[in-house]
Amino acid sequence: MKRSSNNSGSGSDAANAKSSKRPREEEQTAPKYGTKEYWEARYKSHLPNVEVGTNNANAGKDSNSNEATTKNDDATYVLDGIELSKDAISPGHAWYFTYQDLRPLILPLLLGNEESEAEELESDCDDSDSWVEEEVDEEEARDGIEEEEEEVGDGNEEEDEVAEEHPQDDEECADDAEDGGHDSCEMPIVEVITPPDKPKKVLEVGCGDVALGVDLAADLVKMQEDTDIGAELLVDEISCIDYSDIVVKTLIEKQKKEHNGSSSTLQASFHSLDARSLHYAPNTFDLVLEKGTLDAMLSDKNEGKQNCIQIVKEMARVTNIGGSILIVSHLNANESKGMKWLEDVVFSGLKAEFRERREAIKKQQAQFYSWSIHIHGGEGQLIKDEDDEEVMSYGPAVYIIKKKSVPADRAQELFSSKKKDAKNVESENGDETELTLPPVKVEFLTYD
Repeated sequence: MKRSSNNSGSGSDAANAKSSKRPREEEQTAPKYGTKEYWEARYKSHLPNVEVGTNNANAGKDSNSNEATTKNDDATYVLDGIELSKDAISPGHAWYFTYQDLRPLILPLLLGNEESEAEELESDCDDSDSWVEEEVDEEEARDGIEEEEEEVGDGNEEEDEVAEEHPQDDEECADDAEDGGHDSCEMPIVEVITPPDKPKKVLEVGCGDVALGVDLAADLVKMQEDTDIGAELLVDEISCIDYSDIVVKTLIEKQKKEHNGSSSTLQASFHSLDARSLHYAPNTFDLVLEKGTLDAMLSDKNEGKQNCIQIVKEMARVTNIGGSILIVSHLNANESKGMKWLEDVVFSGLKAEFRERREAIKKQQAQFYSWSIHIHGGEGQLIKDEDDEEVMSYGPAVYIIKKKSVPADRAQELFSSKKKDAKNVESENGDETELTLPPVKVEFLTYD
């Protein structure tokens, strides 16, 4: 990829000098991440032989000097009039986690035990004190959550027990490790794989040029070889969508090249769609993946929050009952900023989806379902902030949002509340009720 030292394609010293005099706040104005133009420019910059002009890095410098070609982490670039960060023009930017990092969370959601999920729902219904009510003041929202922290450990406890029973297996694993291999010694993420009654469907929102769906499809095909269970019996659709036509076209061409002549029956498909307005019917996908798109959209200070709420609403709508949404975000709910994001964006999106279907529920044209959220993350570590003070810092978090069917005999109890007037005062008529979103249970899971 070529990067021009000109500013916005202009080579004049006058233009560069003028650029260097722009107010600082204008230089730092975030691009409109909700626009198609931004995402097209971002992924166009990844294509070969595309010139990307530098913006503030070389302003006012002699284009013939060595200093002019030096780029630092604060440098920004311009393509088609759109300002891009250094990360944005880096091809294959994987955001936070790769598929392999997320695999222990993704596969159980697709291949898990339905009976255990039913038991979990019953537990949620009985444990109503730990749920977050739908209508709650922002200042009180954090206090309304009973943080059910579960120490998950490093995932090796069960493996240690197996090693004691079969020490020779442990020795074989050690030998394999020396040879650089490890696959044969990994504990299975799903102990027994049983094809579901109906193959699952997966949607990845804002896949970018590092689509999780591609690796998921390859993983399921490999499992097919190991288990003799056809991948298409487990999952028959993996749809990866992005706002950029350029990145979708690139992914399609790449897949054709890599799978030319392949007999694989399961491959990801790619579509150019706006995540704020999905054309899929309600309850279509059993797993919806989102990694970094909400964080990017939220950077737009004017429209970002509302765009994110709309994306969460749409993801909630198209998620099948019994299915899950997996969100990866650097906004970790173990920190106050992350909890505020959870309340302002995720909860608001779930509420918006509920309000949209409330009338259908009243007419008994829609099923009752509730939501729960598992927040996966590390214990955090002490770091020094800008003032050289020690603060606890957490890495990115993975949010698993489950959409659970509610039995008819529990629906009235969970979905009804006394009507309130404009001043938030309950109706004097105790028989008057209205439909409200059931509280959302939040559980924190911490890994060593």
